[in-house]
Amino acid sequence: MLYEELMFDPSLLLRFTIYRYLEQSQKQILSISQLSDDLDLNYQQSVIELNEIDHELAEIHPEHHSFMLRAGKVNIDNLSATVDEYRYHLLKQAVPFQFILYFLDEEDPTVEKFCEKYYVSRSTVSRKIEKLKKYLKRFNLRFTYTEAGMSGDERLIRIALFDILWLGTRGIDMPLKADNQVIDQLVEHYREYFPLSRTFFGIHELRLFTAIFLKRIERGNFVKYDPRYNFLMKDNPYYDFTSLETLVPVPLTSRQLKGESGFIYFLAHYAPFYTIRDDTSLRQTLHDFEVRDNPVNEFVTEFRQFAKKTLFPDQPGVMDDPLIVGNLLNITFAYFIFRQPFPNIMSQVIPHNDRPSHGEYVLEQNILNFMQSASENPAYQFSRSVHELMGKAFKHLLLPSFNQFPYSENLHVGIAMEHNAIFVRQLYRFLEDLKFVEAEPYDNSLSEDYDLIISSSLLLQKERSHLPIHVLDHNYGEKDLIPLYLLLRNTYDKKNEARKV
Repeated sequence: MLYEELMFDPSLLLRFTIYRYLEQSQKQILSISQLSDDLDLNYQQSVIELNEIDHELAEIHPEHHSFMLRAGKVNIDNLSATVDEYRYHLLKQAVPFQFILYFLDEEDPTVEKFCEKYYVSRSTVSRKIEKLKKYLKRFNLRFTYTEAGMSGDERLIRIALFDILWLGTRGIDMPLKADNQVIDQLVEHYREYFPLSRTFFGIHELRLFTAIFLKRIERGNFVKYDPRYNFLMKDNPYYDFTSLETLVPVPLTSRQLKGESGFIYFLAHYAPFYTIRDDTSLRQTLHDFEVRDNPVNEFVTEFRQFAKKTLFPDQPGVMDDPLIVGNLLNITFAYFIFRQPFPNIMSQVIPHNDRPSHGEYVLEQNILNFMQSASENPAYQFSRSVHELMGKAFKHLLLPSFNQFPYSENLHVGIAMEHNAIFVRQLYRFLEDLKFVEAEPYDNSLSEDYDLIISSSLLLQKERSHLPIHVLDHNYGEKDLIPLYLLLRNTYDKKNEARKV
């Protein structure tokens, strides 16, 4: 389930859906009737929601000028907030988001006090967090109410809290009451371990993770050291297990210090963070996983050998790319540690694709076959309960490098326009740049064989309405080629959906 579906009740979700629709519109002036048709709403409902959005924009930006026009139209240019700003505005009204901020910020949080503060009943709280509760249950996490909070593996709690708060704020605000000086000192001290610290958004992510870390230890919620870290961290001078004590305002026992320090270093490896080849943390990761015998590196090495022969026989060097190797190690290490599903930002922002291309299907099946076989090896027992999840993660990492063309068919496109170079030259050059398109002048005897016909006239459509025809006017420009590209890509994807077996 996507993030907004987890966090918003139906009324908030509807307004967010409308706002995102408005933001994505290519028009300056949009009719409310068109919006209603596209979103399957009745006209009056659309007017009510648009007026509510208009008022909310004035709350976000007092200088906002109304986007509502006469004659049932809206002015898209007057949208004064980004999608991220509007989402965050709505989240402040959403019970799940309010509840999480409440139990992180308050010293003695209870559900009764929360209900008093936000003027909601306990039954309303229970109803409105139900979807999020079901989502967290997948990770063996649950909300608590006697003392408002969460219970389960503390590491997973913090990762889940980060995902929820980051996707709600996207760096535009620090949602927690936090000591910025302490946060900055911690981020500066540990940034060298985190490849994301080299990026603009990465620093904001680290600051939020640090704020959550501080809030949890201030409330007495500590992480235990996991012996599964040992092959990477034990007696490794790269990992400092002492300095944290001087950086936090909370006294730590030696056990707590070891547990919290170990978790910080684990966080540097729990996701495929590497995007920059010239990165000291990447080089350190490749070195550390290589110098000591461990099942993570052995598993990745065996997978790379398999992939060179089966997935990339024409370009085996892909599997020696340090970025690929480092990210495979991180993915495998996280599942080696948790051995169960854990919160994942990508699953909340990318819709599940139940109609993959044939090439993607082939890639995934080959990887899953390897995973199934490897999980039966006693040396890789850690993968038995998570081999399918690992396989999908590996697939997403490798898909951009995988050659899908042997498993796909190009589009056969006919050009039914006046045979004049002035009209068609730009179109043909545009189509030639698309590797998945084969274009030729329209041949009426082959009309049934074309995946798409591009025409400058409605004449062909009137004569043969069943044909897939896209009308492009003579004076088309680059903006007119954008919807054509989207149509071509959608047609190509449908043509090459994985064959059901």
